[in-house]
Amino acid sequence: MGAVTARRAAMKAISKANKAMKAAAKANNAQLVIQASNIIIKQASRLPKMFPKGTSRAKLGKKATRSKAAIWKNWKKFIAANNKMKAAAVKVAAAAGAGNAKAGAKGIGKTCGGCHKPFRGKKAKKKKS
Repeated sequence: MGAVTARRAAMKAISKANKAMKAAAKANNAQLVIQASNIIIKQASRLPKMFPKGTSRAKLGKKATRSKAAIWKNWKKFIAANNKMKAAAVKVAAAAGAGNAKAGAKGIGKTCGGCHKPFRGKKAKKKKS
């Protein structure tokens, strides 16, 4: 279960960094855009290792993880989607480094759907008491 915990933490870090990057871009703060982009790049570099075989929701249950078995069936597509997010973060950081803090900051969030739509299941429903 350690991999699931690690990837949840990584996804939360990416989400938090993405939100911080958008706010920094809006404020035209290139340094903060770069910092947030670097967090996304770092997490994207680590993510594939956080998805060992046998950690899908089909194996662990709907409450344990939202990761669909499609990840491992379509590993190349999964990695390509992750790499697209990482590449978008690299571009944003480079643009901010060149003085354009607003370039592409919204684009990273759009790349998230490349994984979430095909590879992430819906939240498990909570039982009513």
